[in-house]
Amino acid sequence: MFSSLVRSTFTRTGSSLARNASIVLRQSHRAAVLHEIGKPVVLETVKRVDQLKDDEVRIKVHYCSLNSTDVQIITGKHPDLKVPLPFIPGHEISGEIVEIGKANPNFLKRGDRVVVMNDLQDPNGGLIEEVVVKNRDVWQVPSEVPLREMTVMPYGHGTALLTFAMHCQLQENDLVLITAGPAGMGLAAIDLAVAVYKAKVIAICDTESSSDLVRQKGAYKTVSMTKNYTKLYKNIADAMGDKKAKIAYDAVGKGLLHLLADFVDPEKGQLFSVDPFYNQEKLKASKPEYELPKKKERTEQDQQNAAKLIDGVKHVDLYEHPDEDVYRQMIADTIEMRSQGMIAGYISKVFLLNKIQNAVEFIQKKQCTGKVLIDVKCVDDDDCEDGEAGEEKKSS
Repeated sequence: MFSSLVRSTFTRTGSSLARNASIVLRQSHRAAVLHEIGKPVVLETVKRVDQLKDDEVRIKVHYCSLNSTDVQIITGKHPDLKVPLPFIPGHEISGEIVEIGKANPNFLKRGDRVVVMNDLQDPNGGLIEEVVVKNRDVWQVPSEVPLREMTVMPYGHGTALLTFAMHCQLQENDLVLITAGPAGMGLAAIDLAVAVYKAKVIAICDTESSSDLVRQKGAYKTVSMTKNYTKLYKNIADAMGDKKAKIAYDAVGKGLLHLLADFVDPEKGQLFSVDPFYNQEKLKASKPEYELPKKKERTEQDQQNAAKLIDGVKHVDLYEHPDEDVYRQMIADTIEMRSQGMIAGYISKVFLLNKIQNAVEFIQKKQCTGKVLIDVKCVDDDDCEDGEAGEEKKSS
């Protein structure tokens, strides 16, 4: 539904613009643009949106998170998700307000430091020097919270908070299974479950480095993910012992909830998926094959219990939440908890905007343990004031 707007705002850098740099600076911005699914994003100049709608806000972008969902869109790894082209990725954004539309229900001010959570499929994403977004999707960030860290927190921590606070009422010492892949969604859930809810988390991690990180975050136990589901099942069984989890929180997909269902309380437990591409029918069709450990037998009642849990999987997507007040409160609470030092974002690596394709490949190779951040205000080396933006950085 945004495609006509985007097509009207895009322009290739031409000779006339090249001859008059002042016009480029006033009317155009550099952006990472996807023109064809499966092809590299390219850094080019796009025309500035001149007129704001009443409910829009113009933001000078400082940072934009590059999530695995963005990469799946860019590379076409999820063909069911269609986006209009040309497409600017990036739906977690931070920066400074430069202009506000006539309607301002959230009392934003010019110059405010803000964080934004944009629609995943909105083609006007955050990998651009200046972005126009909806007022409802913008939150002020207090001065004590680093913008670069806050950028990677809204979607992961906000979705986990919505799940734990409103869908399962997580309590202290509750046993929780969380799968953590390269996107940072699982890592955010672990951080929140341990630091705020004091739950006992058994984390299933895709790499040894992420296992080390979640142990630092306070996970009760960790299990390394493996493509051998028989071995993975045994490792989870060893970690669980004779206990059952209150919930399984899946941030990876790939049918893992089928495997996890055996380890969740059949009476009081629940399965959650926070995969943005979740599809119930595909979940049922993507059951991973594995053999039970020799000492484990699955009775007919066990099979019925697992099937009931799978049928009741709850998909949670904060951005799609129907109640705008709840949606905004989850992010506001996330910001407040970070301000108080209760939770923290984790940045695996920072890339300059002109190295966006390197960032995409970094995620594809699963080299990240947390989020990948793009420094948009520092487009290339000549723009940087603080040295190499691509160096690894852990946020405290």
